[in-house]
Amino acid sequence: MSWTNDRAIRDNRLLLVIIGVILIVTAGGFFYWTHQVSPDAVQKQADQNMKPQIQPAFRNEPLPITLYYPRDGMLVSSSVPVKRQPDVLAQAREALAAVFLDQRVAQAPVLKDVKLRAFYIDSQGTAFIDLTPGQAQPVRASAWDEQLAIYSMVNTLTLNFDEIRQVAFLVDGREAQTLAGHMDLSRKYGKRQDLIKP
Repeated sequence: MSWTNDRAIRDNRLLLVIIGVILIVTAGGFFYWTHQVSPDAVQKQADQNMKPQIQPAFRNEPLPITLYYPRDGMLVSSSVPVKRQPDVLAQAREALAAVFLDQRVAQAPVLKDVKLRAFYIDSQGTAFIDLTPGQAQPVRASAWDEQLAIYSMVNTLTLNFDEIRQVAFLVDGREAQTLAGHMDLSRKYGKRQDLIKP
């Protein structure tokens, strides 16, 4: 083999090595450029990595709600813990159940034997409370007592949950005129902060 052929082969090999290196560097640069992570993405990933450590403890923690109940001719507020729920409907139902379980509310003549039959919220933010009276005979209470009983439920829902704008009442699944003979239950009720004792 002549010296010229040998040199041409070495030059071709060198050229192939240089082209290979250029291709590797170019491919590496392109890969780095297309997969480069922005600082926002790094922060977002760090936040997502922290969530599993925080959420389980937070989920089991009770949620404090403000309960409103009749006392001395006004509504009195008190903070009570309720079990944390996954959505607004379940959380509002839990808060309403706390109203009926609270001994201070049970002393109100209108709510004494009343039970919560069903509860739901429509897309316009109206909460429907379906009640079952515990007594076959009408409740003996004044118009003011009935108003405070109704607003103990209304204020507990509307002042604790922004999603609930108004409350409508049903009795045994049907529209009803009244609970104790005074208040018109065929209309919807909004919050009344003027009934709350300062």
